[in-house]
Amino acid sequence: MKTKSELFVEQRKPQWKSLRNILLIIRKGSYKALADDQISEFPRLYRQICTDLAEAKMLKLSPDVINYLNNLVGQAHRYLYGLPMIPGSQVKHFFTYDLPGILTNCGKYVCASAILFLLPTIVSYVVIYREPGYARFVMPEIVLEQMEASYQSEINSSAGPGTGAYKASFYIQHNTTIAFFSFAAGVLLGIGTIFFLVYNGIAIGTIAGYINALGYGANFWNFVCAHSVMELTGLIIAGAAGLLLGFSIIKANKYYRREWLKLQKVRILTLLCPSVFLLAIAAIIEGNISPTNLPFGIKVIVAIASACALLYYFVIMPRSHKENNF
Repeated sequence: MKTKSELFVEQRKPQWKSLRNILLIIRKGSYKALADDQISEFPRLYRQICTDLAEAKMLKLSPDVINYLNNLVGQAHRYLYGLPMIPGSQVKHFFTYDLPGILTNCGKYVCASAILFLLPTIVSYVVIYREPGYARFVMPEIVLEQMEASYQSEINSSAGPGTGAYKASFYIQHNTTIAFFSFAAGVLLGIGTIFFLVYNGIAIGTIAGYINALGYGANFWNFVCAHSVMELTGLIIAGAAGLLLGFSIIKANKYYRREWLKLQKVRILTLLCPSVFLLAIAAIIEGNISPTNLPFGIKVIVAIASACALLYYFVIMPRSHKENNF
């Protein structure tokens, strides 16, 4: 005579097997490998298995049956409600082809962002360096006093263990906040992004010019040299993403704006991706290398290596891919 567990399994086993086959297909291939009837059947089988699991627990069936159903429900839930699995080939293609070429594809926005950011930086630096008193018309007095106090003495790295990681996390939050505002302000037809790019450029140029005019330039460059390449590039790319967002809204004349932005969101988010990544690297450098007593020459090498890495990844790699395609 069959036990209660055996009868239960015998009655429900065909549905369990069907669900198991669907999960195997998804695991080996992808959701696209499923037939149309399997796609429509997947949610129904999942709900049925959940019911079977609850009933098995209520009937106090054997632990083997309950464990099997638990495992099956967990896998089905992960595939049904979790994020779809991305094949490794797609991830490799994204970082090898899509991401390196994004600055080339959005070159006019990157150039516009660089001009809007770097030109005010250079102009304000020159003006404030020649006339330090003008800095008080741009920055609050308390900020200038804090900057002066920070750079009037040489770097003395006496921080305890873990301080570098704490500083890195602070700088990541600070930098990504600035980048987010530069990007998100693009929703105001790009005007907000233009404001943040120009304002941040003026602020950075003013502080740099003021500190150098006071004679603390050596201490200033000793601190900012190592991380500045990654940080400034990340801010410029975030601004480019904001300009692209604003222009996409303005250009949406043939479609409804919502549909047009859906078409553009891949370009916008792909452009924003390297910005976040570069700002995170800059923050790590700023927290662990910039405030240390390492020789200035080593920090210069870090800056040059950063520039070379960016040049290779975003300029040379895309060109080599184009040449190989011909």
